[in-house]
Amino acid sequence: MEQRIGIIGGSFNPIHIAHLIIADRFVEQQSLDVCYFVPAFQSPFKSGDTTPSATPEQRMAMVHAAAVQNSSFRVSDAEISRGGVSYTIDTIEHFQTIHPGAQLFLLIGSDQAIEFVRWKDWQSILRASTLCIVRRPFLLTPEQEWRLTENLTVDGRIPIWVNAPLLEISSTEIRKRVRDHQTINYLTVKAVRDYIEEHGLYRGPSA
Repeated sequence: MEQRIGIIGGSFNPIHIAHLIIADRFVEQQSLDVCYFVPAFQSPFKSGDTTPSATPEQRMAMVHAAAVQNSSFRVSDAEISRGGVSYTIDTIEHFQTIHPGAQLFLLIGSDQAIEFVRWKDWQSILRASTLCIVRRPFLLTPEQEWRLTENLTVDGRIPIWVNAPLLEISSTEIRKRVRDHQTINYLTVKAVRDYIEEHGLYRGPSA
């Protein structure tokens, strides 16, 4: 039986509760054997954020700290080890190499799905993996979802919509709260909160 492998990319700066809950639903709804978190070295789309950041190695360490709680979760350093701009097609090819014959499932948010045709070699990504999209209530109408599904169907491979709780939590919010000396209790797991505190992350130059 083919192994079913999930892939979730992102900056994870830092990883938070919503990431973990969405990943858990992803594993559950797609009957995945494992789900890999793949922290980006450098996202091709993220720029202009002036809040204090963490190094790629620190972001990776926080993902490890959060993922250890779930036996289905794994962490891949593929993009950080590769360096440069992190392109998903390269990551898909990496997983094809290390897991030959496995079924790959790539999870993205519905906001990312809207822009997916801008991704490098996006059709090749869709041919090599099953695209799964987290449904965010009220972001898209049923008609818009249908159109997006149609636009992102390549060679008969139809995207799958994943249902998860709507949680308005963002890494940007966490970084700003830390910078402003506000609590981040319950926004991420204790191990990540402790890591941020221990390493003085996100506090800015005046900390």
